[in-house]
Amino acid sequence: MSRIHFDEKHIYIDGAPTKIMSGAMHYFRIHPAYWRDRLIKLKEMGCNCVETYLAWNLHEKNEGEFDFSGWLDFGAYLDLAKELGLYAIVRPGPYICSEFDLGGLPWWLLRYDGIALRTSQPLFLEKITPFLKRACEMLAPRMIDAGGNVIFVQVENEYGSYGNDKAYLNYLKNIIQEAGVSCPLITSDGAQGVLLGGGGLPDVMASVNYRKESKEALSFLKGERKEQPGAVMELWNGRAQHWGKPIPPRDVDEVALSVETALEHAELVNLYMFHGGTTFGFMNGMDHPGAIHMTSYDVDAPLDEYGRRTKKYYAEQRVIAKALGKAIQNTAEDTVLFTYGEAEACGTARIDKDQVTGTQSSPVPLSMEMCGQGYGYIAYETEICLNGEGDAILLPAANDMAHVYLNGEYVKSVWREDAEREIPLSGEGIARISVFVENLGHCNFGPQMSEKKGLLGALTHVYRKNGYICAKPMLMGYRMYPIPLVCLPSRYEDTPKLGAPAFYRYRFYATEAHDTCLHPRGFTRGVAFINGFNLGRHWTIEPSPNKLFVPAPFIKEGWNEIVVFDALATGGEKRVFLEE
Repeated sequence: MSRIHFDEKHIYIDGAPTKIMSGAMHYFRIHPAYWRDRLIKLKEMGCNCVETYLAWNLHEKNEGEFDFSGWLDFGAYLDLAKELGLYAIVRPGPYICSEFDLGGLPWWLLRYDGIALRTSQPLFLEKITPFLKRACEMLAPRMIDAGGNVIFVQVENEYGSYGNDKAYLNYLKNIIQEAGVSCPLITSDGAQGVLLGGGGLPDVMASVNYRKESKEALSFLKGERKEQPGAVMELWNGRAQHWGKPIPPRDVDEVALSVETALEHAELVNLYMFHGGTTFGFMNGMDHPGAIHMTSYDVDAPLDEYGRRTKKYYAEQRVIAKALGKAIQNTAEDTVLFTYGEAEACGTARIDKDQVTGTQSSPVPLSMEMCGQGYGYIAYETEICLNGEGDAILLPAANDMAHVYLNGEYVKSVWREDAEREIPLSGEGIARISVFVENLGHCNFGPQMSEKKGLLGALTHVYRKNGYICAKPMLMGYRMYPIPLVCLPSRYEDTPKLGAPAFYRYRFYATEAHDTCLHPRGFTRGVAFINGFNLGRHWTIEPSPNKLFVPAPFIKEGWNEIVVFDALATGGEKRVFLEE
C-alpha cells in the first residue's frame, strides 16, 4: 500500500490520520537565495506542507528547449522543503492561471493557427506532452513512496471554469501517472456544481477554491464527493492586484475565521497565497482586457512581497497552532528594506538596431507571435499617400496599447478598448506611418487566452473630400520590427524625443547588497532593469504604487546600473530612487 491514501474521513500518511496545512509559494517568484527563509517562515506559521505550480512558459521558453536549472530547479526547491520537514503539493498544469502570462502556457503555442488551448485537440496534446512528461519524470523520485515529500499532484487547474473536456483531463491524468507519479492526484475548482462537475474526474480527489465561505463550500464538496474528506486547494486569503485599481486588504479577523472553519471541516487546507513574491520580467498576465496584473504579487498574503510577516501571518499562526496543537515560535528574521537614495542619471538612448530582432515584411501586419516574439514591444511601418484634405487612418484591433507616428512625429495613442479608432492626419504626398505596440501581458484566464498581440489587421486609409468619405482602402506593405528588449543599448547619448520610446540610464554605488525597492518617478509606463535583469513593469497610474522589488542578490558591490525603459517619453524630470 502507498504511504499516503485517504478515505471518506481522513488523509493517512504511514497509516496515521494526518491533517495537511499547506501554503502556496512559487519557486519562480522568489529568488533562490530566499527559498530557505520563506520555507522556514511557512513552517513556523504552522504549515506542514508547501504548494507550488510549475511554470511551463519559463521551462520551455522556446519550443523544444527545456530549462530546469538555477532559479527554475523546482526539484531543488522541493528537496529543500523536504530537508525542512515539509510535505509538498505540486501543480504542473500545463495551465496554472496564477495571474501569470497566458496562465503559464508558453507564448509560442499561439503561432499555431487553430490551436485549441486546454482541450483534447491532437495538436494541443502534442505540444503539452513533452513538458508534462519530463516534469513528472522529475517528480517521480520525489514521491513520498520513493522517499520524497510530494503527497499530491494536481491535474490541470480550475478546469471547470473553462470547459468540460473529460478526454483532455484523462489524457493529463494518464501522462502524469505513466511518468511515475504514484501519489494521489487531485483537481481544484470553484464550489459550484457546474465547476466541480466540469473540472473533476471520478477517480481523482476533488478540492474547492473560495474566499471565505469555508463551511458552505466544504459542505457542498462533501455532498458531491462522499467518498473523500474535505479538501481546499485555494483558500484565498488575499487578492490579486491590477494596475490602476484600488487594493482593498482582506480583514484579518475574517481571514482567520475562514482558516479556523476550514480546518474544522477539511483534512487538506492550502492558503493561496502564503507568500506571493514578485512576477519579474514580462510574466504578468491579465484576467481580461483592462484588468492587467501588477509586477508585485504581494496579493495581501500573510508573508508580504519582501518576506516580512504581517498581522495576517500572526493571526493565522494563532489559529493553526490552536487547531493542530502546535507551539508558536518565530526564529527567522524579517527583511529590512534598505535606502540607497537617489540614483545618478547618466544618459538616455533611443531604440536602435540592437534592440530589434528578426525584421520581417508582409503585405498585411503580422501579430507579435507570428513574428516569433512572445513579449515586449513591436513596431509596424507602412506608407500612405496623403491628399492634403480630410485624411485619417482607422486603427484595427491592437493589443494592447498602440502609439501612432507620422513621419516620425507622435500623433496619438490608442488603448485596445478605446471606441474611437479614427486618427486624423495632416500633410500631402507620400508619408510614413509607424505604429509602436505594447504587449502588456497575455490573458491568463477564460476564452480570450487565444488572442494574439500586436497589430491585428491592416490600417485603413479614410479619404474625405468636401467633408464626405470618398474611399476607405486598406494600407498594404508592412515592415515589422520586433523589440523584445533582450538586449539593452550600449551607448547612452541621444536626447529622447517627446512621444517616442526611450531608455534612461542611472547608476548607484553600493558598499553592501541589501533588499530595496526601485521607485521610477516622472515616467509613464515600461520596464526597468538592474544590472541587465528585467525587474518587471513600471506604470504611473493611480492608485497603484509604482515601485519594483530589488532583491539583494541583484546588487553588486561597487557601481550598479539601472535602465528604465519608457514607452512614451514625456516632458518633465525623470528620477529614480532606491528606498522602501
